[in-house]
Order: sequence, then structure tokens, then C-alpha cells
Amino acid sequence: MGHEIEFDRCIDFMVQMIEKYGDKLLEELEMERMDSEAAGKRKNADGNSA
Repeated sequence: MGHEIEFDRCIDFMVQMIEKYGDKLLEELEMERMDSEAAGKRKNADGNSA
């Protein structure tokens, strides 16, 4: 039974962190994706294959 309580506390903590930082994390991931795509396009414009 102790493991169930610990697991529930862990899940509660994870939910709190996702609620608190989830939007910021998604924004950062989207910016990284856009930067990566832009770098790939610059490479292709220079005549290099991506």
C-alpha cells in the first residue's frame, strides 16, 4: 500500500509541473523546431544537401 501512496504523490507532482511549466516548454520546443527548419533551409540555399 505504501508504494501506491508514493506513486500517487509522484503523479501529483508531475501533473503540477506539467501545469506550471508545460506551456513554456511547448513554446521552447516550437522555437527550437523553427530554428532547426530555418537552419536546414539556409543549408539548402547554399547548395548543400540536408
